[in-house]
Amino acid sequence: MKAGVVYNASTETLPKEYIHERGNASCFQLLTAGPYAEAITVLEIHLTGNTPSVISDARDTLIFVREGTATLTIDGDKGRHEKFMDKGSAALITSGATFTWSNGNALKAVEISIPDRTNPYAKRMSADSENYLPFVHQGEFDIGKATGNREFEVLYGTKNGSSGATMFIGFIPPSGAPLHYHLYDEVCHIVSGGGELEVEGELQELLPGSTFMVSPRLLHSVRNSRNEDLWILGTFRPPGSPAAAFYPDGTPAPGYNGVD
Repeated sequence: MKAGVVYNASTETLPKEYIHERGNASCFQLLTAGPYAEAITVLEIHLTGNTPSVISDARDTLIFVREGTATLTIDGDKGRHEKFMDKGSAALITSGATFTWSNGNALKAVEISIPDRTNPYAKRMSADSENYLPFVHQGEFDIGKATGNREFEVLYGTKNGSSGATMFIGFIPPSGAPLHYHLYDEVCHIVSGGGELEVEGELQELLPGSTFMVSPRLLHSVRNSRNEDLWILGTFRPPGSPAAAFYPDGTPAPGYNGVD
């Protein structure tokens, strides 16, 4: 899987070797480690029914529900937690814990894996965290300002247990955006709405479920070409501010002070 290339479980273009079954679920590996060391990976799960348990081995797993419902059970050194998950629900499974989906009803969710601190470099990409929350929901947190008139809501970060990454929802109104870059590794997943991704002068269509990776310093632009807001789920490491963006000449984008 290449940086700046859009993948989507619903387009029937994903190679068969990246699709497998987990109990009653169909699983689509949208982003793999491939040639990257310490990579973030993304799996989309479609479920009606139940799955066997999976261990979050040597990684934290961040989950977000795009559509449908299911019950998610987490078992680990932080105890046993269970939650009915619906659209906008998110969860954090820490390294070494197991998780199980049950009673899925047209569930579409993403499972995003973040390497844990067992590798020396991954440890350098992490930060101390506190106040572990196994479950959160979009709409519970304050809204921040990003580039231009864009906004974001942080779902997970160091303040609620995620030491390896920050997960947020970005809200993009109908608009274009100049090319920019970040200093972090990021994966993006379209939650609702649509538009275009520009990389190297080429435009790729973005639809709900579209997923792509942005490597550090990759110039890119996400544009909302519709008459509705585009909601994008972003997950990046090391954890920090979703507003941290720079223009091609290195100037911090408006809304970012160049520090946090």
